Amino acid sequence: MARKFEQFNRRRLRSSYLGVVISISLVLFLLGFLAVLIFNADNLSRGVKENFSITVLIQPEANEMKVRQYQKTLSGLEGVKKTNFISREEAAEILMEELAENFLEYLGDNPLTDAIDIFLLADYVEMDFLEQFKSRIQDEEVVQEIIIDEDLAELVYSNLERISIFMLSMAFLLLVISIFLINSSIQLAIYSRRFIIKTMQLVGATRGFIRRPFLRTGSIHGLLGGIVASLLLFVCLYYINIWVPELELESQLFTLIWIPPALILAGITIAGISTYFAVRTYLNLKTDDLYF
Repeated sequence: MARKFEQFNRRRLRSSYLGVVISISLVLFLLGFLAVLIFNADNLSRGVKENFSITVLIQPEANEMKVRQYQKTLSGLEGVKKTNFISREEAAEILMEELAENFLEYLGDNPLTDAIDIFLLADYVEMDFLEQFKSRIQDEEVVQEIIIDEDLAELVYSNLERISIFMLSMAFLLLVISIFLINSSIQLAIYSRRFIIKTMQLVGATRGFIRRPFLRTGSIHGLLGGIVASLLLFVCLYYINIWVPELELESQLFTLIWIPPALILAGITIAGISTYFAVRTYLNLKTDDLYF
């Protein structure tokens, strides 16, 4: 009978420890996934900003050599990432693809002009710089018109800033929730061993001696949770990279490699601290209070 009871207690203890490891793994997985999202939010933000273009329409009678020289000058200006020359023929082809019809058949002539698209570095896509930049380039004799969608630029800048703040707020909130969830799971696991803790204390074991094996077990749970979370995260990212190749996650491998050690360290730290306080709670309880 005693043997069956002991086996039952062991199974219950293993089940409780497994629950702790699973809880830690899932919580750390969510934290790691959010860290990847935050990191890629910055990359996506820069990508969106650097795809914003300023279009310079060229005078129809402008000399080709002067236009090429003007493009070279633009490429050397502060904040310019690259420039792209689009001939009137290329512009017509692009427009026909977008409209899905040949508008030249109705007009008889190509009304479009040559143009230069200017792409800025992400840090320079802001309203003050765009206004200054426009005033610097609009007085050239080859320029017919400069087109900047200022409303779109303002919308992109303000929305990306809001998204970044939201993501950081969510990361902090999830971190707090994670600590509480892991702490609750560990407290429940140690609750089943509260009588063992009190018995060891009553026979004269020091607090450090009692606490040591629990801290070791808690740290191992945190370690296992961090490893499992890291594996789940990289499996998830592997399939995301297949489904959404535009994110180019494989090119960020060396940048994302810090996430598994961070998750493992977070798991060990949170589990260790939670275990310390959980054991201390039962060490400070009176024997009669253990039954409530």
